[in-house]
Amino acid sequence: MSNNSMHTILLIEDDPGDTLLIKEMLEQQECKASLATVERLSEGINYLQQNACDVVLLDMNLPDSSGLSTMTRLLDAAPDIPIIVLTGLSDESFGTDAVKSGAQDYLIKGDLDGRILKRSMFYAVERKKLEITLKQTRDLFERQARIDYLTEIYNRLMFSELLEAEMQRSRRYGSELSLIMFDLDHFKKINDTYSHTMGDHVLKEVAQLVSDSIRAHDIFARWGGEEFMVLIPKTDQSQANILAEKLRSLLGSHDFSDGLHVTASFGVTQFKVADHADSFTARSDEAMYLAKKNGRNRIETL
Repeated sequence: MSNNSMHTILLIEDDPGDTLLIKEMLEQQECKASLATVERLSEGINYLQQNACDVVLLDMNLPDSSGLSTMTRLLDAAPDIPIIVLTGLSDESFGTDAVKSGAQDYLIKGDLDGRILKRSMFYAVERKKLEITLKQTRDLFERQARIDYLTEIYNRLMFSELLEAEMQRSRRYGSELSLIMFDLDHFKKINDTYSHTMGDHVLKEVAQLVSDSIRAHDIFARWGGEEFMVLIPKTDQSQANILAEKLRSLLGSHDFSDGLHVTASFGVTQFKVADHADSFTARSDEAMYLAKKNGRNRIETL
């Protein structure tokens, strides 16, 4: 661990002798990081809420907390800061449990020396960085699995999962459920005339306009290409028609760029108890196709 790799170490320890010993070890190892010391867990949590810190050295038994909960409470308060647990020889089992629960390492006080402490802190910081990076990567993959990359609304896969859940809820409680499918009219012409960049802009703008115009619990997704789905719980077909007309009018009157206007064709249908996902979505698709066939920029219901 280089002198510049760490700035602040927090020691939570109520034994003055152990605190002095750790200070001396750090000095012997020429560790130039600032050492902050507190004697209670509550003081340590308060410190971390107000100050930056690179690593925490934590005694498991403090005046206001003892055992594994000492570590878990600290981890809950500061999940991104690496924790090294300090235990007495008789408490070694607490140390292994602490690592299983999220601590980066545990050190037995009786076996502690400066070299071991320095090495443990270095690896704790590096492992925590890797842990955070892996979590961020996992979160990104999970987001990509359910969110359309361009419009940042649900993708088809996620919509299909939510559709199944809403259909089950509708069957169970006898509640109404409606579906709107819409497709942007002559979208290929926009790409060919203005560029695919403009086409992407239109898709993103459509997603934003519709997102701002539906209820929080309505489910909006990009079905594919320029096709979108709006699943509307607790709503019958006539109410869904009203929403579809609102969206049709909104899109048709919006200026997407320098006078560019885009219309859409809408298909509306209501869930039937005998429906499965394919029959429900196919009916909305059929209604939308009918809207296209009958002149576009209109709503059809089935």
